[in-house]
Amino acid sequence: MIEQRKDVPSMAPITASLRSRRRDTGQALVVMVGVMLLSIGILALIVDGGNVVTQQRVAQTAADSTAEAGAIVLASRLAGATTPGIGWDGQIAAKIAASAASNNTNVQAAYYTDVCGIPLRNNGNAALNADGTENLGVAMQVGTGNLPGGNATTPDCPSLTVGPVAGVLVIAQKNVPAYVARAIGIPSFNVTTRATAVSGYLQGYCGSTQGDYCAVLPVTIPVTTITCDGNNDPVPGSEEWPWNTVLTVPLCKAAPGNVGWLDWDPPAGGASEIVCSILNPDNPAIVLPSWQYVAATGNTNGGGPCVDEDTGITYSGVEEAIRSYEGTIILIPQFDMTCRTGNSQGDPVSSQPTINNPPNYGCPNLPGGGNGQNIWYRMPSFAYFEVCDPADPECGGRHGAYVSGNSKQECDTGNGATQCLVGKFVDILSTGTVGPGVGAGTGSKALGVQLIK
Repeated sequence: MIEQRKDVPSMAPITASLRSRRRDTGQALVVMVGVMLLSIGILALIVDGGNVVTQQRVAQTAADSTAEAGAIVLASRLAGATTPGIGWDGQIAAKIAASAASNNTNVQAAYYTDVCGIPLRNNGNAALNADGTENLGVAMQVGTGNLPGGNATTPDCPSLTVGPVAGVLVIAQKNVPAYVARAIGIPSFNVTTRATAVSGYLQGYCGSTQGDYCAVLPVTIPVTTITCDGNNDPVPGSEEWPWNTVLTVPLCKAAPGNVGWLDWDPPAGGASEIVCSILNPDNPAIVLPSWQYVAATGNTNGGGPCVDEDTGITYSGVEEAIRSYEGTIILIPQFDMTCRTGNSQGDPVSSQPTINNPPNYGCPNLPGGGNGQNIWYRMPSFAYFEVCDPADPECGGRHGAYVSGNSKQECDTGNGATQCLVGKFVDILSTGTVGPGVGAGTGSKALGVQLIK
């Protein structure tokens, strides 16, 4: 019989200890993997989440621009423009597609709305549910070949009473590649945005009713002040025009950077059209900001006579035509730089974000230079300008325009100007789109395109 030695330990405690260690090690691995996944998740939230937020803003800007592109076409239709060869719906669809492509975004759907942003059915009725929420399932999409029908005329936003087609709702999507989140099986994120842009007559200084409107003067002025030197050459200033005080805006010799008379459809017409262009505004739809090729008209003492379509009165020249607005507010396009282009360089780019990116701002070369007969203007805003009336004490007996001949006594502020406009800047319009429009009668009004949601 073999007697077991009492000083030799049993194997059972050792085995239990090994099992315990293996169990602890396994638990530690699970915890470590969990911590790593949590760390990756937190890092993905910081890196990819921040990128998604940034791209959300980019995508929203793209959706805004795309909706505005469609609304601009509707503004042209409201202005009485000739129906495009592909029809209004075809033109709207084409503009939306072009804007989406230039902004690297995918349009999932685009719908027609009224001026309140209410989606419309094919028959022009509201595409709404019984509780007033939108029902895009029955709304008319852009690209079907037609515009919404119906006889709606007067919308009322609070009561959800729809008006005629006046806007475009765009739902866009942008695919955003993931960086850190790829490690946990998420290759990308989809960012969905929506925007509604509508067209209509400008409110505020330019009313929406017939006979109460802002004409668009075919002249452009710098964003900053300008004077004339002793030789009547332009001297650009560095300060913005002051508001609500009567000013003399000098008309120096033709030169880049100067106040310039515009031909809205160069090279045809020119000086022979300017009187009619003043009395019956015919400017194209101008997106703010954008590049506009609007060559100088030449000798403004030519031109005329022309009949004011509102009043039936005939005016014989530019000075008389401008003075017909004395005591009222008009819109004057402003520019902040010029662009010269060669035959092989192509036109300046007005799409976002290129139009706002320095140093070229969409110009094929560095901005500047050019001449009055071949020049692009970058227009970031329109100025609301109240034309002086001699009966207004603030105007000191002066008229709103001195264009014909030498008017040094009225225009010279110590800088040699012999021609000028007289009035005051009362406000500025720096967003949306401005174009000509006609109402129930023949009066022209400025149209705007506005993002509403």
